[in-house]
Amino acid sequence: MKIKNKKLVFALRVLISSLFLLSAIAKLYPIPIYGITKVFEQGQLIPMGFPEGIAPYFSRFIIGAEFFLAITILFNNYLKKIIVPLAFIMITIFSVHLSTQLFGGIKNCGCFGELIPMTPLEAFIKNIVTLIILAFIYKSLEDIRGKMSNLLILFFVISTIMFALLPISSQSKNQGDSFISYVENDDFVNAEGDKILCFFDANCEHCQKAARSLDSLSNLSEEFPKLHVIFPDISNDSIISEDLQNQIDYFFEYAGSEFPYQVMPNDNYKTEEIDSYLEITYPMYDNPVVILYDGKLDYDIVRNLQIRMYEGSNKNKFDPKDLKRILDNE
Repeated sequence: MKIKNKKLVFALRVLISSLFLLSAIAKLYPIPIYGITKVFEQGQLIPMGFPEGIAPYFSRFIIGAEFFLAITILFNNYLKKIIVPLAFIMITIFSVHLSTQLFGGIKNCGCFGELIPMTPLEAFIKNIVTLIILAFIYKSLEDIRGKMSNLLILFFVISTIMFALLPISSQSKNQGDSFISYVENDDFVNAEGDKILCFFDANCEHCQKAARSLDSLSNLSEEFPKLHVIFPDISNDSIISEDLQNQIDYFFEYAGSEFPYQVMPNDNYKTEEIDSYLEITYPMYDNPVVILYDGKLDYDIVRNLQIRMYEGSNKNKFDPKDLKRILDNE
């Protein structure tokens, strides 16, 4: 019976190890900088209350910790004293966060990134089952202590690799004056005077609020600048899917009115022959991106000069009051 019990416990340890490994890899899907920034940081960490300046550091720490637990849970070194309790605490914290999202209508909680979309309820159930398994493993273990230095070295190595492969960009941001070259609306590109180009994700809450603010500002003036929106298509299809169209329809319904828009592939990791949303925005810029241009007629050609660029939801986030002030002073 003891032998069978040990085999069962080890099989469960392999299962938990696989879950942590899958979770870490999924957060880096489909390309690491997109998965860790867009899905994990924006989808989970920032809504949990982490400041945007700290979220990039913590995201790499968490993913490194998942790789660390995936490896160490297969060995006996401090397994009962440290490793299993750490795994239990990590899953409990994220389960508490998931409990606040159960009835929010969220389609993907981001626990397994976009590799395996899960609703908060599905992820919460998965976590509860995992916690039960961890509790069973804990009760069945003996307290075996090896070298603490081995654990520390392993964690240090994994953390170093995470930050080396996914460096946090400190590069200064350019002016984004070439963004308008991706617009397929000739009436917008060739229009004289003020115009506003937006890079919005239809599922992004910050983007929805920015669009709503733009709609409110447009109702205050008959001479409000022309607007054009570029949305990403995660499926990278040439035809807008019904699901994406529904997301865009809801986006404009929330905004208050519909703006001229286009859709472009979200990424080009499968082919480099096409321009993509991520290629333009990430990792230098974050949603929502709102750019104010002034179209100047120069020898029968409109030159679009960037006046102001807003991006992300931190210091340089879109500020409708600031935009109104600029427009009123022109």
